[in-house]
This record gives sequence, structure tokens and C-alpha cells, in this order.
Amino acid sequence: MEQLPDTIKKATETFLENVRKAFGEDLISVILYGPAARGEKSKEPYIHFMVVVRDNTPSELVRCAPFIKKWQKKLITVPLFLNPGYIQQSLDTFPLEFLEMSLSYHVVYGEDVLAGLEFNMDDIRSQCEREVKGKLLYLRAEYLSLRGNSKGLMDLLNRTLNTFRLLFSGVLYLKEHEIPPKTEAVLDAVIDEYDLDAAQFNKLKAAAKGEIKMDDNEADKLFDRYVEELDKLSQAIDSMV
Repeated sequence: MEQLPDTIKKATETFLENVRKAFGEDLISVILYGPAARGEKSKEPYIHFMVVVRDNTPSELVRCAPFIKKWQKKLITVPLFLNPGYIQQSLDTFPLEFLEMSLSYHVVYGEDVLAGLEFNMDDIRSQCEREVKGKLLYLRAEYLSLRGNSKGLMDLLNRTLNTFRLLFSGVLYLKEHEIPPKTEAVLDAVIDEYDLDAAQFNKLKAAAKGEIKMDDNEADKLFDRYVEELDKLSQAIDSMV
């Protein structure tokens, strides 16, 4: 926790005070994970907490309802509330989510519930396949409504590149490649490991950040190449069966 920025430390202190007040002895663990734990920032709520409590039924979780609006003002998302057995029972269902959490996190209070997690390669591969194929379906559908709209396509690029971190971490794990903490470094590692077109992705990243401008026709072509590269990644995952 010492290396975290003061804004994250203060938000964490407030959050912990609130959940301890809400749950008392029923509170088992509080974990900071996600962008804030990795040292990344966002204008949107990006401070994620996992809260492990003895009973996570809705009637029990309502104890923290008075704090939700305060948390949102501090860019804290609605926490992930789990009971003690949930993680081990769900590693085969949500391996990518728990892998990603376990890569960069801080124990704020109580037990380290992410320590020593073991992941099955088949489970990781299966979820990677679902993720990439689902995202390709989504991108193709969105393209139909945004074709010829360079601003809309660039917004879509920016949103999807950021949300692909989960998938990209998973495909690096499948190659037994070290997963970097920073999102851009994760993308660079995937490009290298899976022989994707680095020049195209560099152009994609620059366009998504607004560093380069392009007309509607150029945006259409860039988006088309983006989908082609993701198709290559999908085929690579399929070949691992």
C-alpha cells in the first residue's frame, strides 16, 4: 500500500472505515485490485475492491447502501461482494477474472484470499476463446452502425482496447509469458508473442488516443484491419485445443 498514490490511499482508508462499520466481525477480507492497484488512472470510476463477508445475501449487503454515493464521488466502483467459498468454487468459471485480480492487488484488510490460486490451462483457453469470439461478434455488429463515422469508430476502438486487457492477459498466460502490470505493455507482449501486426496496433493506439486524425474512409480501413488481427488471435487460440 505504501507505493500507492495519496488519492488511492485516502479513498482506501475511507472505504475500509465504511465497510468495517457496516459489517463488523462479519468482514473477512478487503482487497484492492484492478487499475488503481496497478498504478493506472481513469476519468471513470476505476478503484475496485473485493469484499469477502461471511454472508453476501442481498439483505446483508444492504448494510453498505448508505455509502454507495460517497464511494462513487471518490471514483470507487460498486464493490465485488463474495462469501468465503466463492473463489475456489468459481476458478473454472471465471479463471480470467481471478487471474487478472491475482496479478496486481493489495490486501487492505484481513485474509489474503487471492494468494496461491491455481488455474487450469483448459479453463483459461476456453474462456479466452469465448471472450475473443464474443468481442468479434460485438465489433462486427457495432461497425454496421458506425461505418463512415470516424469519431464513432475511434471511440469504439478506445473502449475495446481497454476492455481487452482480460483477454490479453489470458492469452499471455497460455504461452507461459510473464504478464506485465501496465495495460499497454500487455498489448505489446501479445503482439510480439502472437505475431500480430505491430505497426497496425501502434496506429490503432495512436488513433484511439486522438494522437492522429483520419477521415471516415481511413477509419473504416483501420477498423477492418483491427478485426483481421483479432481474427488471427482467435485462430491461434483455436489451434491450442
